[in-house]
Amino acid sequence: MDIVGKLFMVGFEGTDVTQEIHTLITKYRVSSIILSGRNFINAAQAKKLIHDLQALAMHSGYNYPIIFVIDEEGGMLNSLFDKNFITQFPGAMSLGATGSEELVYQVHRAVAKELKSIGFSMHLGPVLDILKNGTNTFQQQMIGVRSYGYGVKLVSRFGKAAAQAFRDEKLFNCGKHFPGYGSATVNSNFELPMIVESTEQMMEFNLVPYKDLINAGLLDSVLVGGCAVPGVNSNDLHACLSPTIVTNMLRGKLQFKGIVISECLLLEALDRNFGVVQGCISAFSVGCDLIMLCSNFKIQEEAILAMQSVVGDELIDPSILRQSLSRIENLQRQLPSWPEVIEQQGMLTQDILNQHRLISSLAYKKSITVIRDAGLPITRFLSPNVEKENTILLLTPLISPLYETVDEHGNRSHINNIAADDYAKLNLNYGEDVFIELGKLLSEYRPGYKIYHTSYNSNGLTSFHEELILKSKVILFFSAETTKNLYQVGVSKHVSMLCNSSTIRHRGQAQRRETRQMIIISVSSPMDFLYDINIGGSPTGYICTYDYTINALMHLPEVLFGDYVPTGKIPGFTIGNKKFIDGNGGKKKGKHSWLVEAFNFTRDWDNLINLLKNNHYLAFSAAESSLTSLKRFYLDSEHHRSFVVRNTSSKTILGISTTWFHCEHSKSSNDNVGNFLLLLVDKNKRNIAIGSHLYSKTMKYLFEEANCSRVYLGGGYPKLTSANDLLLNFSDENTGGVNFFKSFGWNFGDESFMSSGNIPQRKSKKRDVNGESISLNIKNSDRMSVSTLLADNVSDAAKSKPEYSSQALSFSDATKDSDNPFATRLLNQPIQRKVRHLMKLDDILSWKVSENLVRQLQVVGIMFDICRNPADVFALQKGKNSLNTYEEDTDSHSANKANNNYEIYLELYKDFCAADGDKQYLDGSGNLDIIVALEPTRRSVVGSLIVFNGNSKFSKFFPFLEFSRGSDNARKPKDQGFACIAGHFIDPLYTTLSEVFELGLICTALMYIKSQYSNCSECFITDIDEKQIGSLQDNGFKVLEKYYNYYSVMGRS
Repeated sequence: MDIVGKLFMVGFEGTDVTQEIHTLITKYRVSSIILSGRNFINAAQAKKLIHDLQALAMHSGYNYPIIFVIDEEGGMLNSLFDKNFITQFPGAMSLGATGSEELVYQVHRAVAKELKSIGFSMHLGPVLDILKNGTNTFQQQMIGVRSYGYGVKLVSRFGKAAAQAFRDEKLFNCGKHFPGYGSATVNSNFELPMIVESTEQMMEFNLVPYKDLINAGLLDSVLVGGCAVPGVNSNDLHACLSPTIVTNMLRGKLQFKGIVISECLLLEALDRNFGVVQGCISAFSVGCDLIMLCSNFKIQEEAILAMQSVVGDELIDPSILRQSLSRIENLQRQLPSWPEVIEQQGMLTQDILNQHRLISSLAYKKSITVIRDAGLPITRFLSPNVEKENTILLLTPLISPLYETVDEHGNRSHINNIAADDYAKLNLNYGEDVFIELGKLLSEYRPGYKIYHTSYNSNGLTSFHEELILKSKVILFFSAETTKNLYQVGVSKHVSMLCNSSTIRHRGQAQRRETRQMIIISVSSPMDFLYDINIGGSPTGYICTYDYTINALMHLPEVLFGDYVPTGKIPGFTIGNKKFIDGNGGKKKGKHSWLVEAFNFTRDWDNLINLLKNNHYLAFSAAESSLTSLKRFYLDSEHHRSFVVRNTSSKTILGISTTWFHCEHSKSSNDNVGNFLLLLVDKNKRNIAIGSHLYSKTMKYLFEEANCSRVYLGGGYPKLTSANDLLLNFSDENTGGVNFFKSFGWNFGDESFMSSGNIPQRKSKKRDVNGESISLNIKNSDRMSVSTLLADNVSDAAKSKPEYSSQALSFSDATKDSDNPFATRLLNQPIQRKVRHLMKLDDILSWKVSENLVRQLQVVGIMFDICRNPADVFALQKGKNSLNTYEEDTDSHSANKANNNYEIYLELYKDFCAADGDKQYLDGSGNLDIIVALEPTRRSVVGSLIVFNGNSKFSKFFPFLEFSRGSDNARKPKDQGFACIAGHFIDPLYTTLSEVFELGLICTALMYIKSQYSNCSECFITDIDEKQIGSLQDNGFKVLEKYYNYYSVMGRS
């Protein structure tokens, strides 16, 4: 018995030394004992139990201590739980989601240190199963989150890190589950896991991590599973009983010299077919060194006696016995000595345990994976200072608590449980409190909202659930292992339908139609809702925490409120084939084709707003009434054109592209300039060629229909949005966006951007600016002195409405039908790519000009004019542009400003020349005016800017201002508008004074706004460069956003 007992790894039931385990040690002399949750109350009890069993073995004459084995994978699969002395660590996939080998090593080394302190000798890990990318996500997987992830190299890397950590702490490791359960499913006929891959397929996939770790000498043992492998040998029902798997594959092809452990052979299928005892004999005969029987003393005894009989009768080759005993003894010699084992060491110190808890917290936090960020952060849906309307619903499933323990008084508890006396207060049944602690953390995280929390089960939703959903703004729907709990999928669809149903909310006399945002949080596998379940409405957000211990859930409030952006990724998983570029990097050849249609305002406007909100371009609370500028832009049918790919049934927009083109005279001109302003595909509909089809249609339109000679990617005028700047916001999403455009030939280099030689130019005949075709009649208007500015009063200067007349700037008939040198020059003026800033002054009414600036202006004697005759400005622009003023000064601040604002003045120039009844901007309404700076001696115009308010039709060129007004914009009084300062231009001959001149212009504009725009509470200023920020901040402005004025330019081939 002394020899045969060494071949068995046994388990038992009980938290102290029972008669059964006493017999297995003293009579049958087993070498290894596996302990599980049924043997533990807490760490101190586990330590005492191991010590008592070791003492029994020593007194029974054992040469070596017993090998004590535990399965402690972390996450949701731990055998031993103790809040005080055992740290809760993430499981394998959670660690894989961090992407950090160092973190994997640190976690497993901490696990090993804690287990060794209690008395364990071996850990059944690391898990080396590889999940298969592309496996049906609704197919029940054997391993799931117990694996490090999808991908051979990933599992090998993390498996090596874990195995090395155990080695460094002198805790034996065990790679499992050979030959790889990653793609195994349960066969319903045999109720047995089944792997269908062939030998060749397994050698190239399943077995690679084993091969890598064996070659590196990192594995002490390998656990062979009890699954069926019909693709390798259809005659062997269980891998651990198969000579093909153990002898030929593991021992032969992989050359493994260490201990081979069988799966626990108390398998129902094995018992039915051959009997467990026969299975033990077979497992040993094919090469398993340790036969695992984790319970049932009767079978354990029968198996040991049967093995003794087989060995005694030499029915098994004696060399097999000698080799197994040699391998077992080789492992035993590495165990601590008997004195080290028997002399009780204390528990780990609190300092060490605190370090382990910090490692665990970091790992859990870094593992959180946002798969779809729709709805994040949830602050987008919460209105400031209206707590009664800010309701968040936690909808959680009834699931079994993790790590239940029973104390000496018989009281049950688990890792997430609340205080015992709170059950009665909350009228809870045991287990309903799994998510209670999370609800508490959420409710206390910030003020200004209410948390509702209720659970659901397989009975579905009741009217009570529906009522809570309809009164909530955000629904956090939790799921767990939907492949085993399919009812959760059905409930989620019901919740989605309710979330997408509209509710009319009355606010005073206004009515507002609202929907709710649903965010799904999987507390197990990320595969649960990998594909969005929304039914024709807003996309659902999707977050995965990989387990539902409070350690995993405690970081969710930070994520939900946007205070922490998770970096976790589904380890090794890729969705679909993202590489659909042809070999030349040119046209896309995706697998999908899409109908691309022209944007129709009546049909598509509401769906466009939903698309912008769902993809974080627009605040969720933004009301349609606050989007006047955006509406004006999309209503423009002359220069704007957008294209959409739609769900033709629900009318939902899946993607949109938006353009604007500037024309010299007419759309038929060959020298028009286009701006590709927006290409947006819904986050949940990407990588299926929608963007490629929109891009192709858009570029074809710009070059062939709009007759553009060049197209700018992005643009500062019009400026549709500054959200998520492609080159300034570094993210995987933007990297993908840049690569997308690069594949079509766009250049994002840092060149001093695009000299006129780099861009296709229209060859036009040079014209003399003083030629007969142009005549100027500029009349001085009322000027504003510095003393007026200092007096904080411009009401007299601005009292009368400006009257504009195109008579002051006339063109010959020939000019109208032929080349316009001013417009041509502006259109062909190269633009430099620069980073710009949007700044904002929140309180115009209390603003005052700084005395320091006034003194500077007094020194230079500058004066300012609320321009009555735009010909003053146009003459300056025309003269400077046609006389090549900037060609030798392309790096100056003034030159850049002139280059980057030419479209603004061209637009105003055309409006100025229009008949009175056709004017849109310079119409005498006072909603837009031009401020000019005047040179002190000759009183000539040396600078200008545009000031306008939200009522001006000119605001259609700046919809991004509405995007930047904040999520509380909808709550502002209806008549409370905004003003904007744009089009800053200073004569480059005054470069040394440009900053003073510009500040003077801006302050004059602000005084004008205070006087004329009494309903404007805030003022924006666009296209500010880095050098100007400080002086504007000194005058009360703050930086809101920064952005490139454009990203790249492409000429017509």
